[in-house]
Amino acid sequence: MRKRFELAFNVSYLAVIWGLVIAMRRHRDRVPQEQRATAARFEEAFTLLATGDTAHLALRAVSMARGEDRGYLTWRGRRASLIGLGEMATSITITLFYVLSLDAWRLRFRRSWDGFTRSLLGLSFVRLILLATPFNNWDKDETPEGYGVDRNVPLLAVGASEIYLMRREAARTGDRTFRFLSDAMAASFACYLPVILWARRIPQLGLLMIPKTIAYLAMAFRVYRDFFSGTTESADPGPQRCDRADSQAPDQIRRSHRDGETASAPSPSH
Repeated sequence: MRKRFELAFNVSYLAVIWGLVIAMRRHRDRVPQEQRATAARFEEAFTLLATGDTAHLALRAVSMARGEDRGYLTWRGRRASLIGLGEMATSITITLFYVLSLDAWRLRFRRSWDGFTRSLLGLSFVRLILLATPFNNWDKDETPEGYGVDRNVPLLAVGASEIYLMRREAARTGDRTFRFLSDAMAASFACYLPVILWARRIPQLGLLMIPKTIAYLAMAFRVYRDFFSGTTESADPGPQRCDRADSQAPDQIRRSHRDGETASAPSPSH
């Protein structure tokens, strides 16, 4: 019964996430010109997410269908676990997902790469290196407990930082899209953290992966609705920061009035 429920849930999830990715691709022309760069990053992010999860869940299903001690591939005398290979694929793509979502945040709010955001890229690179080490035991069904936690520390740090950045800019600009995305990310990590730490001792915690998955679906739905649906309710991009010339404009106007000149106020930069 448990295996049937797991299979039904996984198939439904993949059908929905791929449906949303395909819809994003088909409706690119509905995205307003000023939002296309941000929308493109999200489309790439969810394409990677769907690809990695497909590999993970498909290989897991094949392993379960083959039965215990038969969920392996053999190549040149070396054996690799199907479940391990699937986990490796999804671990790589979720890392890149957060790299792309960080760039989407940067484009949305017209931010440049600074020391803090570059450090998040560095942490993502560190995680990719950790995923490439032999300590992961991708040839087995389970990663050693301690290393399974260690390799997730950079991802948790990047995710928590992105949640902070998104909420900060959403509060500053009133951006409801990124406020929702930050809330969904927070819910996802709140479900994922107990699984990383304690699922081996309390297997029932694995059920938290269901709401974690639903949180990513909610993010994909919101991105599609607010960027690709073409509705008038699509979220507007955050305002640009005023440059130095704009910040000096009021002083110039006051000087013009003192000198007896007429001047009209410049239109604000958005």
